[in-house]
Amino acid sequence: MSEYKKIHGIHVQALASDPSNLGAGQVWYNTTTNKLKITAVSTSGAWATGGNMGTGRYGLAGAGTQTAALGFGGSDPSYTITNATEQYDGSSWTAGGNMATGRYHMGSAGTQTAGLAFGGAFTGTGETNATEHYDGSAWTAGVNLGTATYGIAGSGTQTAGLAFGGQAVGYTILNATQHYDGSAWTAGGNMGTARYGLTGCGTETAALGLAGDEGGRDSNGHTEHYDGSAWTAGASIFQKNFIGAAGTQTAALAFGYGGGTSYKTLTNHYDGSTWTAGGNMNTGRGYLAGAGTLSAGLGFGGYDAGISSIFNATEEYAGPGIISKTVTSS
Repeated sequence: MSEYKKIHGIHVQALASDPSNLGAGQVWYNTTTNKLKITAVSTSGAWATGGNMGTGRYGLAGAGTQTAALGFGGSDPSYTITNATEQYDGSSWTAGGNMATGRYHMGSAGTQTAGLAFGGAFTGTGETNATEHYDGSAWTAGVNLGTATYGIAGSGTQTAGLAFGGQAVGYTILNATQHYDGSAWTAGGNMGTARYGLTGCGTETAALGLAGDEGGRDSNGHTEHYDGSAWTAGASIFQKNFIGAAGTQTAALAFGYGGGTSYKTLTNHYDGSTWTAGGNMNTGRGYLAGAGTLSAGLGFGGYDAGISSIFNATEEYAGPGIISKTVTSS
């Protein structure tokens, strides 16, 4: 840092958090994560390695932001469905409070300190309708979904959440949508395409539902937009099922792939009408969780059937535009 002052005439700033209004050529030291950061210009976005989860798992759920994320549930390396919760601070994961009902392939919404979990399966085919709230340290019971559902997706917040799609008892693929206000679930407009293993992001009244399995076949990457009452078709995406997602309806990030091995590193951006390629993930996988935004996304956990591996790896995404990067010795 002394060399930096000799060249530029100023010291490197020491900040407790990354600045919100990034400009080209900025340099600072994040005293919370103990990382030296710089800004750069990216046209496609890039993934960087984050801190590993304490326990690898797949079919887990995620919520929150890149620097305040929540990962919960899933199936661990012994293929045991877990109720464990972990919290990410932008650098490392620490244990949080356990869920009352261990499950995987559930829906999720909210933040690290106001998370929402619903549906999922607690055995290979044992669907549940349980809903739980997280306050940053402990889970408490919420109101049950109307239908026990596996492979369901979600968006929104703990008190303005949305649940859609999934597979019910008897292998029935659903197109149903439900709204949650923190105390009750109510019916919304049906999706155009019934599916499970889909992914969601956005808000309760501006949600994005993408990919999934229609029952024995991939969904052809169908994307749908929700406006709070009705779904309409969006542009199709190549990624098919059990992928990660983050962001909003008009600035979304989709990554990973539960299908062919060759495609597990794929990343795509969505602007509300068109999908475009982003930077590939470093560790290819499906059945992972996501959090954050298009410009600051997070992907963690997951599974690669080709090598029978369950991952604890975390990756941080810096989207197109002026991005922050961590300075490393390499």
